[in-house]
Amino acid sequence: MSVVQSSSAIDVLMYLQQKLGDHFAELHQRREALVPPSPVFALEHDLGPEDYALLVSSVRLAVASGLTTRYRTAWLPFVVYAAESGYDYVGDEYWTSFERSTPGWQSEHRHWIKVWFAKFAAEYGGVVPTGAFAKTFTIIAWPISHAVLPTYLQRQLAQLLFEFRAGLTSALLGDLDELGERLAVRARLYSDRFRVFSQNTALLGRVAAALLSGEEEESPYLVKSTLDRLVEGLSREQESRRWLASARQAASRVRASGFASGQSQGKEAGKQGRQSIATDPRFFLKQLDGVWNAYAELPDMTSLSERLPHVFEELRTLRPIANGRGRPLPQGSLVFPGQEFRFDSWPDPLRPFLQLEGGSSTVNTLLTDQSVMTNGPWWLYRTQGRGLAIEVKGRFVRPGHSYVLVGAQGEDSPDVAWSAPVPLQTPGAHAYRLDVPEQLTEGDANALVSLGLSALSAITVRPVGLVASSWDGEGAAEWLAGEPAVIGIRSELIPVRCLLTVDGHAHFVPWPSDNPELVLSLDGLDVGSHEVGAIVIGADDRELANGTLAITVRDPQVRPENASNGEGIRMLASPARPTLSELWEGRASITVDCAPGASADIAVQLRDVEGGELAAIRLKVVLPIDAEQWASLVERFRSDRSFGAAYDDTESCLVEVHRDGLGMASLTFERGFRPLRWQFSKPDRDGQRVAKLHDRTDGGATNVAYFTVEEPLQGIIQIQGHPISLLPRGGLLCANAGEAQLAVLAPTNPSAVIALGASRPSVPEVGRSIAGVMQYVEAHHRWATAEMPADLFAAHEQAHVLEAIARANAVLLGGSHWAALERKLARASELADHLDEMQETLGVTASHKSLASDIGRNLYRWSEPATLIPGFDSVVAQTLVENGVQDRPSAARFLLTLAGQPGLITTWPTGERDYLIGHIISSPVLIRAARFAVLGSRALNDPQSVGRGF
Repeated sequence: MSVVQSSSAIDVLMYLQQKLGDHFAELHQRREALVPPSPVFALEHDLGPEDYALLVSSVRLAVASGLTTRYRTAWLPFVVYAAESGYDYVGDEYWTSFERSTPGWQSEHRHWIKVWFAKFAAEYGGVVPTGAFAKTFTIIAWPISHAVLPTYLQRQLAQLLFEFRAGLTSALLGDLDELGERLAVRARLYSDRFRVFSQNTALLGRVAAALLSGEEEESPYLVKSTLDRLVEGLSREQESRRWLASARQAASRVRASGFASGQSQGKEAGKQGRQSIATDPRFFLKQLDGVWNAYAELPDMTSLSERLPHVFEELRTLRPIANGRGRPLPQGSLVFPGQEFRFDSWPDPLRPFLQLEGGSSTVNTLLTDQSVMTNGPWWLYRTQGRGLAIEVKGRFVRPGHSYVLVGAQGEDSPDVAWSAPVPLQTPGAHAYRLDVPEQLTEGDANALVSLGLSALSAITVRPVGLVASSWDGEGAAEWLAGEPAVIGIRSELIPVRCLLTVDGHAHFVPWPSDNPELVLSLDGLDVGSHEVGAIVIGADDRELANGTLAITVRDPQVRPENASNGEGIRMLASPARPTLSELWEGRASITVDCAPGASADIAVQLRDVEGGELAAIRLKVVLPIDAEQWASLVERFRSDRSFGAAYDDTESCLVEVHRDGLGMASLTFERGFRPLRWQFSKPDRDGQRVAKLHDRTDGGATNVAYFTVEEPLQGIIQIQGHPISLLPRGGLLCANAGEAQLAVLAPTNPSAVIALGASRPSVPEVGRSIAGVMQYVEAHHRWATAEMPADLFAAHEQAHVLEAIARANAVLLGGSHWAALERKLARASELADHLDEMQETLGVTASHKSLASDIGRNLYRWSEPATLIPGFDSVVAQTLVENGVQDRPSAARFLLTLAGQPGLITTWPTGERDYLIGHIISSPVLIRAARFAVLGSRALNDPQSVGRGF
């Protein structure tokens, strides 16, 4: 590298300022001429090796000399230098690596980076960072965005382009904003850092388009030297090189075809009623022990979030409620394709088929419109053999085939001789087997019409060639975008030509001589629903027969990590795509489905920021694994010494299930990219630890507080950047930098904790008001939602704090006699020894005594929320009315939550929350009743059930 002397550094910087200015001005002019205009990246400096070496050495010398005003005049070299640092950025702390390679750089210099990049955007049309990352990292978002595609993200973009290659169309390649938005939707299932990059959809679309240009082609969106550099980086690894090559070939085929569909938009084109769409559910029947059972396969709804980003978050985290199923489905069920469930009762077609529990009205309205079951009162299923029947949405029956016809309760049986009732294990409907004869009489045809069915005879329209993604055997087929929809039109008569209509647009096609079938390829159909009609015409131009085929073209969905299928194993996380912390702290679960009774290995590998292995733990299990069994496995993994030693340094983990003969399935979980991160030192000889905050934000105004177990509501302010010596019981560490917040439980000194004995947190008294209650609620929420270390003792200390806050809240609200009882219970070894006293203390009036008696009789039955909530609601209903609480369906749940887990009421609507707290303050019997129900059910039930409750 060239060495620049101090005397010539300014001259070199001014030379580079002029050269870079001319280059970027010309590049900006070319990009402005594009439709739409495209931004310029600082990484596109196009400097040769010698000039770049001069730039690096002169910038470093200027910084070492204090970065005074005379150096800052030539600002473009600093922009290029910062962008190059962004290119080498690996997802760790940008400023740490920047300062390490730039001696003399001071934190007070940081704001100049933002000033220079903003000036670059204004004068040269530079890219402007957008998204949540840009809002949090107001400075480093600039150099990272101008790095185009940092090296550590290149492999994931290559994979994304490869997985999406079938969805490429000429329209998308010509609309880069749309391309970026489509890709960003799929990026939500990639790593957290890649999702952050993809939030700038305009940038993503242009980088993708540049990479998809041909090998010998130049892209208008990136200068050749920068594009070659990206391709070279992607080609260093064999797999990513193959991904990129395949994606480029697919893009070249699309451009060569020149197909630009302006007609295939899924129009109704003369069709009456609603056409089936890609997000509608699929119904099917399974025959179990000679009885038919009704099932639905859930649609993958992630395509709905392309224009509304918050939709995906609700789909990921909320439980779906399906029409015809008695209980909600697991979280995240609508972001994985192929999941199915059995109906508890026949669904009502007049009600929405899918809703989200607690979902916004916007998202639930979207689900109502976009996921619709077929109208009744009759539903037709074609038998497929082996006890399976698939719904025929087009309601066509074919002579010589067998079907199952399901009718709503109260419908008369079919008036045909070839039907017979069959058992259906689904209340609200009844079923008949239809063995359609080869020849249908006029009476048969009329009977079919009365049921909303019709017969196909002289013509068949069906998929041929490559197997379609889905085919119901009659009138509906599906393909993935990019696949040719090859159809065959077969006629039992002898036509001369065929009138083909696609979404209402007509084409005459000659019929091949001496061939009963005409084969056509419908290339370039857009994602969505399409209707294909065929009329075969004879020699005298007479219509011989007609038929239709409903085609759905689905967007190819990328599933790189979240829903993993082995040959006979399926592993799912709920909610979808949880973080590492959510998985190991019990806020998420894993289920593994396969044939029951199979023994298998389950392995967890903890990895550092570079992907290196920190620890690996393997256990023997029996499949399948449900959520409760996974919770037990979490305890076994966390109790492993190697897990505890590695967890705090872990950035990601791989969970893998393997069974010889069945296959394997795996999921990867990340801690996620966050602006704030606590790190704990290893214990010294005395077991002492130190905490250090890694602050990746740019503002420099981060507040840090340390809450001890002994005084959990009193935060001790800490000096930013200074290490914190931890107390033996650990405690709670909180950092706040604007919108970036992080709370973690500190690890303990186990030997010292054992020597100290059980903790007794001191919770100060507050005013008996809504504001006072909310002080306890917010403190409880702060401790309850904090991230957990691997240290199991920290969880015990957290439990003591949470119960102390909940008890203080009960003391505040329950009245003097109940307060005395709560203080007594705090010292009790067994809650069950004080149940009679709780019942007696609940109240002295006749109605209060009756309420206490009802609660006491039911405690054994209330082992979990599913029984406690409705049971308590039933016994407390009259008391609520007597105390002025009316028309509040959630009141019982609120009381139990406030009594046992008060931090959870932070999610309640403010008006509803304040109304109920106000009535509890004026009627203490309400909190006493809820507290008795919570403590009593805890005392009489097993610990695992208690953990799931209040």
